[in-house]
Amino acid sequence: MSHHENQDLKWYEKLSHKIEDKMQFLVWIFVAALIGGLIEIPPFFLMGEVKGPVSITPYNALELAGRDVYQQEGCFYCHTQMIRPFKWETDRWDRNREYGPEPYSKAYEYVYEHPFLWGSKRTGPDLWHENSLNNNASWQKQHLINPQETSPGSIMPAYDFLFNTPVDIEQTKANMNALRKIGVPYTDEDIAKADQLLQGKTQGDALVAYLLKLGRDTKQK
Repeated sequence: MSHHENQDLKWYEKLSHKIEDKMQFLVWIFVAALIGGLIEIPPFFLMGEVKGPVSITPYNALELAGRDVYQQEGCFYCHTQMIRPFKWETDRWDRNREYGPEPYSKAYEYVYEHPFLWGSKRTGPDLWHENSLNNNASWQKQHLINPQETSPGSIMPAYDFLFNTPVDIEQTKANMNALRKIGVPYTDEDIAKADQLLQGKTQGDALVAYLLKLGRDTKQK
């Protein structure tokens, strides 16, 4: 339509043309989204449930409480938990050669992770194989209390206060019950043991236990 013809149109006719043009654009957006959905969505329904080897176990009460502390303190902002399938990655994070011929992260390793704590930035090192790289509980505790003492030059803040803060036993038991509802195989006995495992423990103790669990179940030797 020419500029002159457009000027001759009534205001409602101009509005009608604008709406028609925008509707065509919206239709094309819908078509594109529909095509993308048809390509991306069906594979999720065709995939079976991810199941890992029996060696992978859910976090016990103390480790789960430590995972909550890890999230509470935002540790995932500076640490990843995902080893990518590149040689320089696997050489660094499997230097003890304990994770077989394919020592990178696999889907089944995260079967009990709710939510995933992959992270996106490595201000500090990846922690997914921490049990292999440093399974010394005393070192882990001291590193949390005074990071610069164990790792000179570290910019990690001190978390000494965690060792003066008791874990919340009832909250941890409630979390275990909630996770059981979405498929984590906690038994009544597991939840009953929480009182014993958590009694007298601090958030710092729990965080150390959690860190030492990372990579423990997927070792192949």
